Amino acid sequence: MIKAVLFDFDGTLADTAPDLGHALNRLRTVRGLSELPLSLIRPQASAGSRGLLGLGFNIKPGDDGYESMRDEFLDCYTQRLCHDTRLFPGVDNLLDQLHQRNLPWGIVTNKPARFAHPLIEQLG
Repeated sequence: MIKAVLFDFDGTLADTAPDLGHALNRLRTVRGLSELPLSLIRPQASAGSRGLLGLGFNIKPGDDGYESMRDEFLDCYTQRLCHDTRLFPGVDNLLDQLHQRNLPWGIVTNKPARFAHPLIEQLG
């Protein structure tokens, strides 16, 4: 018997890739690079800033400039946190069904709380 349902946030409940991609592409254009298509960005969205900066700049934690670029990326993301982010189709109905069946549900995410909490609130 199912006692509770836990969901990953990025890429399962919510499509956050467009806003994450916007932040990445903003950093790229500021540096004179072309924007990457969302189709390349989407698979990295759940890997957070580490995955996205790796994709966009071939940079990883420990590399020179990584920390400052990550901070810049997160600042850009904060400015457009829930502009194009949406629940995936059918998720709202699924959550309603869980509620009607009195099944508790929750979110498990590697997204820092400073982003997760406002997103959850804005998505309702």
